[in-house]
Amino acid sequence: MKRNVIALGVASALSVLAGNAFAAVVANPGSGATTVNSDGLGNQLVFPYFTTQGDNATLINIVNTDTQYGKALKVRFRGAGNSDDIYDFQVLMSPGDIWTAAVTQDADGYSQLATSDKTCTIPASVNASFKNVNRLDSTKDTAAQTREGYIEVINMADIVDNTTVTTDLFSRVKHVNGVAPCSGAAIEALVNDITNTTALTAAGLAFPTSGLAGDWIILNQANTAAWSGSALALVTTNANAVFFPQTDATYASAGTDNLTADPVLVNGSVPSVSFDFPDLSTPYAGGVTSAVAQRDQTTAQLATTSVLNEYVTDDTIAAVTDLLFSQPMRRYYVAINYAGVASSAAVSPASNAFVQRNLGQLGASSNPATSNYYNVSNVTTVVDRVICLRSVAFRAWDREETTTSTQFVISPGVSTSYNICGEAAVTSINNGGVTTGSALDASVARNNIEVPYTDGWLDFNLGAAVSSGLPVIGASFMRASNGAVNYGFAFPHKSR
Repeated sequence: MKRNVIALGVASALSVLAGNAFAAVVANPGSGATTVNSDGLGNQLVFPYFTTQGDNATLINIVNTDTQYGKALKVRFRGAGNSDDIYDFQVLMSPGDIWTAAVTQDADGYSQLATSDKTCTIPASVNASFKNVNRLDSTKDTAAQTREGYIEVINMADIVDNTTVTTDLFSRVKHVNGVAPCSGAAIEALVNDITNTTALTAAGLAFPTSGLAGDWIILNQANTAAWSGSALALVTTNANAVFFPQTDATYASAGTDNLTADPVLVNGSVPSVSFDFPDLSTPYAGGVTSAVAQRDQTTAQLATTSVLNEYVTDDTIAAVTDLLFSQPMRRYYVAINYAGVASSAAVSPASNAFVQRNLGQLGASSNPATSNYYNVSNVTTVVDRVICLRSVAFRAWDREETTTSTQFVISPGVSTSYNICGEAAVTSINNGGVTTGSALDASVARNNIEVPYTDGWLDFNLGAAVSSGLPVIGASFMRASNGAVNYGFAFPHKSR
């Protein structure tokens, strides 16, 4: 993986995206594209779910399989309800490094992160509770809102062995006898915006490349059950450098138009600061200069017209099943301005609670133009202050080919439609409602479906809402018992 210094020089003329004189986005001179890598390595990772509900804990591993270059990562935890940012920081990985952490529930019911890893982070310690949250729905239990969600990881820039630079970042993050120094002027300098290739090189950074892998384990010690899987890997060729300082420096809302498609930040409902960036809509592929364009490109890679998976609810083995519908791109199409929604009653997209950023729209609080993926035809209500993807058709089968095309009873909801409410939505099967404990003990964005079969499989038709499909990832989380022994198993979603 050679670094082309000449190419870096050529890029200097393109170093700042149009309209953002202060933006910490350095444009790659090559043309790039973001795709899903089924082999599991990428520049960006999405962990589809984390939970600390009940007795659950979530363990995460991030692996830098690149043995030549380090990685400057943005790690962000987002809530299950509406993808609110509930905790974020940076990890500075050395070549061949692994960073590990555990997320558990603290004494006050909030999620908390703990790591004893020797890899550098910004800030220097990230061991803390998620209590310092001022962007959640203040009318609801804020602790509960931190206990479920998903995680996005973005390689903002590679860290290169640049011995010609006096303050060499590489030597500060490279492990020596198993421990990275994590101090010095090179790290202290990372409080500055990096807006061109000269500054990028001087900081010891370069355009981000692939090589990241991620794995997760959800562990329930009380039930002695565990589920595990790998993070979704997004790989981008000729990626832009998107290093933003982990500070609270304020960005004017007018300047965020090409940094994010998050409508709450763009329309100023929440004042944006440096640590809000980058996100999964920040222009990342070389040649992409619009957050909306990056959003749509990534979304198209994740879009599927169907979700298929199994369920087991046999009482003789105490079997329970939860289906996870994680939608990591939906926040960049539609979000809630909590100050604009007065109650839990359903509201129309014309209200100031329902903020969209679609094609040609910058988050105006009005009925927006049609979008390819999330628009007024398939997202029309806010139920209990959570946005819902409405009227998702599905069919259920048992294990012996029996099926029916009739819609079943949905709880909560109505018998003629199924609404996926929330952005890391958990749907239990045959659980009797949403208050009974399920496989994952989910509560923030929870539905229940009752089907007339004990075990079988389900087919959710996402193409009926949008012909090109919707960006949904996840798995079926099942738990069963054999006497005193519990088992947990997770099957990733399939699609047609």
